[in-house]
Parts: sequence; structure tokens; C-alpha cells
Amino acid sequence: MAGAIAIPPEVPVLIVEGNYLLLEDAPWAPCRPLLDEAWYVDVNDALRTERLVARHRHFGRSEADARAWAAQTDEPNARRIAASQGRADWVVRL
Repeated sequence: MAGAIAIPPEVPVLIVEGNYLLLEDAPWAPCRPLLDEAWYVDVNDALRTERLVARHRHFGRSEADARAWAAQTDEPNARRIAASQGRADWVVRL
């Protein structure tokens, strides 16, 4: 697989992150059973949005374009991901 990194069996702990790892639809559904624990980090919506806008601004979008992207693309995706938090062992709220 492109970008895959082999993890030798003697590695005692592996921490992975990803927005989609708890989703129940393809191709993500097989991921959850491979995890010993899954933590969901629930960030306050306003804080998440401001961080996303700042990131988009950093990479060259105007304020208006950054806010539009956050509202029209990032927000629906965030709702989809938030719906999967019930599959986590732990939910950490920030």
C-alpha cells in the first residue's frame, strides 16, 4: 500500500490518529477491531472552527473563503465524525 509503514511486532505501543478510524462504513469499518483502545477527542465546536479557519488562512485562503470552506466542507465532515464517537472507549472533551 502506498505510504504504508511496516511496524515490527516488538513495538510495544503504537498510537495512531485519524478522523475516520471509528466510522462504520467502508473502507473504515475494519479499523476499529484492530485497535486495543480508541479515544475520541471532542473539541468545542467554536474552537474547532476557529482552528480550521486559522489553518485555511495559513495556507492562503482569504478570511471569507476560509470561513466558507469550514462551514460547507469541514462542518459536515465534523458531524459525520462526531456521530462515530459512540464506538470509542474514551471520549475526551476539550
